[in-house]
Amino acid sequence: MMTLGHAGSRARTMVSETSRRDLLAGSLLLACAGASQLLKPQRSSLSLVSGELETAIPKTVGPFHFAATSGLVLPPKDELSDRLYDQVLTRVYSAAGSLPVFALVAYGSVQNLSLELHRPDECYPEQGFTITAPEPLPLQLAEQAIPASVLTARRKGGYVEQVVFWSRIGTHFPASRSEQSWIVAQENFAGRVPDGVLVRLSVPTSERAAGIRTATKFLADLTQGLPEAGRRILLGEGKGMRA
Repeated sequence: MMTLGHAGSRARTMVSETSRRDLLAGSLLLACAGASQLLKPQRSSLSLVSGELETAIPKTVGPFHFAATSGLVLPPKDELSDRLYDQVLTRVYSAAGSLPVFALVAYGSVQNLSLELHRPDECYPEQGFTITAPEPLPLQLAEQAIPASVLTARRKGGYVEQVVFWSRIGTHFPASRSEQSWIVAQENFAGRVPDGVLVRLSVPTSERAAGIRTATKFLADLTQGLPEAGRRILLGEGKGMRA
């Protein structure tokens, strides 16, 4: 038979063990909460203010002049694209004796694994185009080397565009969608939420060389006339000053 003293001692032992388990569980919860805060990505750049993208990109670029805002192939207008991009600039530029340039600049202040820039090889097929595989088109804009890409997009009826594009994720310029996703994952895991921009120039022509020549000439002129805000958005220059 268990004596009263033994029963009391056992009860105290059980209470003590329960308290230790509760303390350990509480400590683990606090540790997990602290770790989650340490690992929670923080924005590494500031969002653009309303209208900043519009004013950061000149309406006159060398011999090219702003002509219209419509006529471009756009990402599907759904909830995801609304969440994905803070600001989207669409412009048609024209110049005497030259093919027109359809310019799209899409800016998103948050890049993570669920909100990531859509590249043209994703959005063009969704709009009924067949496309060639993107090919590397290295560019040197100001002091920045840009690993841009080029593809040809065709729609039934004979309409063709040559599409030159690149994306910037924070201070990185991924050369492919897989590299873009890898950079976003690395940044998030390091505790940073970078911003991102997609720059796309489309030239309506079936002649690939002519389209590339027109787009690269436009970009050379654009780079020379970019204000500081435009350089920061397109080329990532001076980003540290806004972090």
